[in-house]
Amino acid sequence: MKKVSVVVLLLSFVMIAFTTCKKDTKITCNLEKADKAPSEMTIVFKAVKTGDGTISTLTYQVGSTVKTVSNPVLPWTVSVDALADDNISIKATGTTEDGSLTISYDGENATDKIEGEDSCSHSND
Repeated sequence: MKKVSVVVLLLSFVMIAFTTCKKDTKITCNLEKADKAPSEMTIVFKAVKTGDGTISTLTYQVGSTVKTVSNPVLPWTVSVDALADDNISIKATGTTEDGSLTISYDGENATDKIEGEDSCSHSND
């Protein structure tokens, strides 16, 4: 009977250990949004996070100018002037275990408005 009690006790500890182990639930986010400027305007690019989100690489483009930022401090923002029909894009790669990442752009002048956004999120709940 003593052996059975010891085995049951050991199995209980093993089961508790397995149920309380935290699994690595970090996800990788590959974000991207692109468009064309409808007219001449200033484009504001942004990247924000909630929780533990981080971005390792962020690339933005206006026309033929492409810039890459490594490990940007979030929230991050930059403004760039665009001409009519310029290609506009923002891409980012990041991770989050319990939070979100969002990249976006917007621009406006007297006659036109443009905006775009992409995001991902994950929760440990």
